[in-house]
Amino acid sequence: MKILIIDYKPGKGLADIYTAATASGHQVIVAAAEDSTDTRLHTDIHIGNSIDRAMHRFIGYLSDSYNLHSTRPTSTLLNRIVTINPDIIHIYNVEEPYLNLPLLAYVLTQYKIPTLITLGNPDNIYRNKRALIKRTSHNRNIFTGTFASWDLLHLAFREKICADHEIAAFHPGYYIDPVNPASSYCQIYEAMG
Repeated sequence: MKILIIDYKPGKGLADIYTAATASGHQVIVAAAEDSTDTRLHTDIHIGNSIDRAMHRFIGYLSDSYNLHSTRPTSTLLNRIVTINPDIIHIYNVEEPYLNLPLLAYVLTQYKIPTLITLGNPDNIYRNKRALIKRTSHNRNIFTGTFASWDLLHLAFREKICADHEIAAFHPGYYIDPVNPASSYCQIYEAMG
């Protein structure tokens, strides 16, 4: 199976998943905004640049709109995704300002690519505690609607309590075993494939 894993800055957790998935016979491609801190990983696709991320962070900080900017880097990533044609996409980190989630959801739904998103705290998708202008209700409506209409979406939670979140009502959810997360992800990949 060909798996594309998207992360902001891959580290040990993603390197463990990469190692376990490749040992299980999967082809793993890594897309990241910043290079990995772990020597076991090589970033195959770079997402945007430092100016894109700074602009996304600045606009998101002003208007509480993280995950709604970076249209150009997301479009470029989507072009690469269409070319690569992965069997599964795993968005390992959505809590950093580097992707436009509604645009990503729309295109991945059109191409019917099964997608897994790992969430630490689902509220962080639509709430930026440091934003100057708070738009929590507006953002909640956008992301709840985006997730509700996103076909073939699966959610992975780092904490069991998050599985009861309103975003999880529309799609299969999985709890990641904190003792052996890489094994949990490999089991999810098999279930999705």
